[in-house]
Amino acid sequence: MVEDSGRAGHGDRIGALVERVVGERGKMMALEVSGPEVDEFIQRLDLALDVAFGGTVSYVGARMVLGSACTTVAKAVDQIVAALQLPYPAARGWGDFLDALGDRPVSRRECVVVADASQLLKHEDHDWWRELVGALHGGPYCLGGGWSTLVLADHGFAWRNWAFRSVVEVPGLGS
Repeated sequence: MVEDSGRAGHGDRIGALVERVVGERGKMMALEVSGPEVDEFIQRLDLALDVAFGGTVSYVGARMVLGSACTTVAKAVDQIVAALQLPYPAARGWGDFLDALGDRPVSRRECVVVADASQLLKHEDHDWWRELVGALHGGPYCLGGGWSTLVLADHGFAWRNWAFRSVVEVPGLGS
């Protein structure tokens, strides 16, 4: 099952999910966050990240990618390049995109939220998906202190019908 706090009340549930993400920097996790809740979740997460890890010098924020707009590799590259504000050459193709992700400073701190995450690369092979999500999270990096957290957010029923469910181990998704 996808992570769901089970607390009473919509606000408490979103708050508990935000706390979990803030507490698990550098990891990948799948959460049950429905379409109408995504905006509130990202707004609260963005504020919580900046309060917890930001400061006067740096800003730590949440970046949103629409999984439904990233059903193929070509579409995903375009969407993620724009969302993460990667340099233009990263949009030339998969290799350039992965190089640009790897060339970013180890001091960066970010959280990438993929809404409608069960749609992410659904028309591609599982290996492409694994390579992408592996490149989107990591850290904390010892010398730079940075990290990148990846949150895969979608409805519970979408996770139950997810194309890669049988072959992927994602924290928060039960068997």
